[in-house]
Amino acid sequence: MKIQRRFAVIGGAIVIIMVFAGLGIAEVFGAGGKSCCGAHFGPNGCGFHRCHGFDGDMPGFLLKRLDNKIGELNLTPAQKTKYDELRAHLEEHLLAAKEGRKKFKEIVRNELAKESPDVAALNAMMKKKIEGVSASMQNDLDLFASFYSTLDEGQKQRVMAGIRKRMAAMDACREEKR
Repeated sequence: MKIQRRFAVIGGAIVIIMVFAGLGIAEVFGAGGKSCCGAHFGPNGCGFHRCHGFDGDMPGFLLKRLDNKIGELNLTPAQKTKYDELRAHLEEHLLAAKEGRKKFKEIVRNELAKESPDVAALNAMMKKKIEGVSASMQNDLDLFASFYSTLDEGQKQRVMAGIRKRMAAMDACREEKR
C-alpha cells in the first residue's frame, strides 16, 4: 500500500510538472489552433480551445476552468485562502506572461525583418526567456504543492483522479494520431 501511494504521489507530481510545462510553452510561443484533442500549433487552427469556450483571453479562460474544477472540491475556509493565494499568483503570472509574449514576439519579428538579423542575440534572448519561464513555473509548482498539502485525503483523490483522467485523454489522442 505504501508503495502504491508513493507511485501515486510521484506520478501526480510528474503530471503537475507536465501541465505547468505545457503552460510555460504556451506562454513562450503562444497558443496555436486546435486539433481533435486540443492545442495545435499550426497556421490553420482556430485557437487553443477557442471552439470550446475560449474567446481569446487565455488567462481568463484558464482561471475560469480552474475555478470550476476547484469549486467541485468544497474547500474549507483555510483551503480557500490557500487557493486564493495560488489563484492570485497564477492570474498575475498569466497576465504578465501574455504581455511579455506580445513584446517578445514584436522584438523577434523586428529582428527577423532586418536584412541581416543577429541570430546570436535572438538565441540569447530566447534562452533568457526560457529561464524566466522555468523559474516562474517552479514558483507555481511550489504554490500548488502548498495548496495541495491543505487538501484532505478525499479531495486529494479527486484531484489525482482528474489528473489521471486528463492524462488518459491525452494518451488516447496521441494513439489516435499514430
